[in-house]
Amino acid sequence: MKFTQNEDDAKDLIQDTLIKAIVNWDKFRDDTNIKGWLFIIMRNLFVNQYRKKKYITCPIEQAEDFQLRVNNAAESNMNIQYINSLLNKLPCQYQQPLQMFIDGYKYQEINDKLKGPIGTTKNRIYKARKILIKALLPEEN
Repeated sequence: MKFTQNEDDAKDLIQDTLIKAIVNWDKFRDDTNIKGWLFIIMRNLFVNQYRKKKYITCPIEQAEDFQLRVNNAAESNMNIQYINSLLNKLPCQYQQPLQMFIDGYKYQEINDKLKGPIGTTKNRIYKARKILIKALLPEEN
């Protein structure tokens, strides 16, 4: 839980750790502390998984797999294409934080990856959402 801050992710990490330990059991030395050995495996797995989640700056134009979840299946393809086109029109500094937010990252996680003040991260997500809302809502006469 100290690594993941999420119970399900923690259970997955434990399972992955035990699998890796079993596969590499021949590398364990009898004079080694097994608890420490397992902890090192767990830490390395967590760090590697964390690094895999890093994002490249402004990837939305090239991200073919970027999809938004839309509840109405009949309109989802049209909505996704339209929303993706709106996302692609956002200024670069808003695209990455908003994409990460949509993907389920918390503000602090986004901020850690973007390396800036937390207020700037929150503000960019807020502004990006406002731009999208304005584009999606019909104009009032």
